[in-house]
Amino acid sequence: MKIDWIKNDKYIILPFWIMIFFIFLLQVMPQTQSVVESVLFSTSFVLIISPIANYLSGPLLLKAMKQKRAKTFTIQFFFFSMLIGVLFLTCIYFFFHLERTGVFPYSHYFDLTDLKPYVLFVPLSAGVIINITICGLRFFLEYIKSQKILVEYQLRTLQHQVTPHFMFNVLNHIHILMQTDVELASDLLIKYSDILRYQLYNGDKQCVTLEQDIRFLKDFIAVEEVRWGDKLLVTCSWAVENPQREIPALLFITFIENAFKHVSKSDFEKGYINIHFNQEKERICLNVENSKSILPKKKKIGGGLGLKNIKERLEILYFGNYHLLIEETDTDYRTKLIINI
Repeated sequence: MKIDWIKNDKYIILPFWIMIFFIFLLQVMPQTQSVVESVLFSTSFVLIISPIANYLSGPLLLKAMKQKRAKTFTIQFFFFSMLIGVLFLTCIYFFFHLERTGVFPYSHYFDLTDLKPYVLFVPLSAGVIINITICGLRFFLEYIKSQKILVEYQLRTLQHQVTPHFMFNVLNHIHILMQTDVELASDLLIKYSDILRYQLYNGDKQCVTLEQDIRFLKDFIAVEEVRWGDKLLVTCSWAVENPQREIPALLFITFIENAFKHVSKSDFEKGYINIHFNQEKERICLNVENSKSILPKKKKIGGGLGLKNIKERLEILYFGNYHLLIEETDTDYRTKLIINI
């Protein structure tokens, strides 16, 4: 089972206290003649102070962050640090008493007979250091959580912006076909329902299988072929090594949608679209090439909102692990996307 280390911060906080235990164990053991005494002292110290430090770095810190009460938390921080210092000193006194009664051999570490005043700052400083460390760790974890939530929200927002644009184009074309060819419009509507179903039930998922997403792309292409008929020549190839490999949903549709949007398609200008998809091991490669209309256009392929959104998604999902190349020549547009998954 995969563990979400950020969400389940106990998997990070618990190792912190285990580390504190071994730090004190390694500090005490050389100065005593009893391994049992060293282990008991380190265990007692961690068990006593961990609830206090966890409460300070947990509920109190989160409350201060949400309510922006830095001054209140500062007071609480020093109070609990002094409390830990007092408890630390109490533990030392308790084990000093055990040594005096003969339970454990005498050691210099717990000797309080000739205690200097400045030594009292040692437990207090230990409390401050422990609280600074665990509060800093908690603050870092909460920051990562907030960034993760922000990124997930941004991904969902960018992802949902794919649907309305495509929906508008298809429904508008169905509306036009209803005036001339009701049967073809009905077939197109049925095919589009499969696409809409995929977007409805898989659009919110973080991951889908390659098999699912490619089936969606094929349905989309089939709809566009029905829409444009013999005005377009579409060639596709799909080479997938692992159909069950998971990827983010709706990751490739924008590039194929753009190809159909900008391809040359008219009665006197038959266009073509070549789509090649390849997945091998940890690498996905998508090549899309479409003919360019000889008629002048106001917008270029790189100026659309959909392309801007997919670039932002790729930056969030595969930063440093993808390469996107979009080229425009006098005769065609070419898009090449390589992702290392």
